[in-house]
Formats: sequence, structure tokens, C-alpha cells
Amino acid sequence: MFRIIGQPINLRYIATSKLVKDNVDEDWKYLTRVVEFGSKHGYKAAVDGFMISKSTYYNYVKLYNSCVKSKMYRPFKSKRPINVRKSNWNKKIIEFIRKIRVEYPNIGKNKIKYYLDKYCRVNNIKPISTGTIQNIINSHTNKLRTKKSTLVIKRRKNVIRKPSLYKPKRSGECVALDSMEFRQDGKKLYVVVVQDEATNLLYAEATPSHTSRSAKHILDNAHTYLPWDKFTTILTDNGSEFAKDFAKHIKINNITHYHTYPKTPKQNARCERVNRTIQDEFMIKYGNLLFHDIHLFNQKLKKYLHWYNFNRVHYRFGNKMTPFQYHLHITKQHDSHLNI
Repeated sequence: MFRIIGQPINLRYIATSKLVKDNVDEDWKYLTRVVEFGSKHGYKAAVDGFMISKSTYYNYVKLYNSCVKSKMYRPFKSKRPINVRKSNWNKKIIEFIRKIRVEYPNIGKNKIKYYLDKYCRVNNIKPISTGTIQNIINSHTNKLRTKKSTLVIKRRKNVIRKPSLYKPKRSGECVALDSMEFRQDGKKLYVVVVQDEATNLLYAEATPSHTSRSAKHILDNAHTYLPWDKFTTILTDNGSEFAKDFAKHIKINNITHYHTYPKTPKQNARCERVNRTIQDEFMIKYGNLLFHDIHLFNQKLKKYLHWYNFNRVHYRFGNKMTPFQYHLHITKQHDSHLNI
């Protein structure tokens, strides 16, 4: 806040006028208000109105006459006593409180009192009150509080997202993976599916583990089962089972790994649809077997996969071809095109 001294002739001269900063303390403003009120209405009215003693009022008048009129303000002296009481706490008690607060974070003074009294009786020390315990806690840095531990969140590194217009045309060009979780009586088991985007050729396997190592193992089994020498591209969602060992295995084999965008299952629509097909056609009959004998379940699943790939016609091909027949069809076309 600034106050202009002297009236400028024009607004152009305001910038060159002498300015005095008004930094008067609130204490001095209060003192001025009391004294000026008393000089106008009498000291009795000032004493009653501001609820101060007569001696305090005349001390204000003395300071007002010496400083306020001459505009020479002095800072008020601190009212803190020169000789301040010092704590005389037993060092053993202080150390006991410090240790118990470290071992049992943020335990309150009332609970500390119970254990401290026992400690004092054993060591012949005079016990202290809960208020003194709190004063000892307050005298330490951060009041001996234990801060909330924060988990270090590891951000996923930048991954390659599936291009929006990408549609594989050759058999084995892009293989999509997804996992299904099934629960019964508090037990969780998983079925991981591996499907070719171009031909719908399918491999699936049940596993009790939902780790990247088990996903890598199933990918190797799918590579043995499906009719290609090598996977070129793999498409998955952002699940943890497709990271770590799985991602390392893909990197070593120079396979492109496409990820879907978060909360966008339609980018892996064929794999999501085959999940429903397996549930409707296979799990409805053998679902309970998954939790009783997973090895027998996988044997039954292999029989279903053989029927699915070699005998079951698909709506995608006009209900006239199986996935393996379509695989032979587009492979023959591709080979003839290369020969030309």
C-alpha cells in the first residue's frame, strides 16, 4: 500500500511524485486508536471501551507522544521472559518414549503411559503424567511421527500400440493372446488362448499360474502346435502376464509386440470373441473339471481344439470353411503370388 504525498498537477506526474510506504505495525495502529479515542472521550471511556488498565493507557499515551507524532516507529519489544523454564526430564524416560514410538509408529500418550509406568517401577524412576509424555513427544523433530510409506510405482515403458488400420492378411502374420480367469471356492485358475488373426487357428491351455513365465511357456506350446516356423507379430493387452519373462522372450526372438490401448478390448476383438466361444461350447460342459483335474481338462481341451481348427466351420468364412482350410487357401494364394 502506497500513499502519494503532494497533489500532482497531472496524471503524467504521478510516477515522479514522492511515495511513502505505509508499513505501520498492527500494534502501533491499535495504540494510536486507543490514545486518540481517549483524548476525544476521556481516559475512562478508553479504559472501559478497550478493556485495558489505567497504567496501560498512560503507557500508550507516553509512547504515542514520543513516537507516533514524530512518525518514528520503534518495534514493540517481545514479552517473552529472559529466563525461560527449562525441561528437566529424565533421559531414560525420553529414550524409552522415543524407542516405543519408533517400534510402534504413532502410538498415543495414553497407551505409552501404561508401559512407561511399568518401566519406571522396574527402574525406580518417578513416573510422569500423560501431559508430560506429550510434551516430550512435541519436543522432538516431527513429533516422533512415522510418515506413511509410499509405494514406488513403476511406470510401464513406452510400448508399441496396435496401428488402427492394421489387418493381417497372411497366415501366422499376427497372433493374438488373451487370458480368462475362472473362480471356484476361493480358487483361481486361468485359460490362456492364442489365436491367429488372419485364419482363426486357435491354441488354448489351462494354467494355475498367472505369471509371465507361464504365458511364455504357453506361447512356446502354441508355436509347436500351430503350423508356422516363427511368429512375426504378437498382439496382447497390457496385462502383467505379458510382461517381464514373456516380453524378454519376444525381444530375444525379434518378434514385434503390439499392445492394445488401455480399456480398448475391441482392438483385440477376435481373441475376445473366441473367449466367449470357448466358454459357451467347452467350459459349459467341462468347467468343473478345471478345478478337479487340470491335466485331464487340458486333454479334453486339446480334443476340442482339434475339432475347432479342422472340423468346425466358422461364420467368418460363411459357414463353409474351417480355420485350417482357410489357412491352406490363403497360403496357396500367397505362394502362387510369389511364384508369379
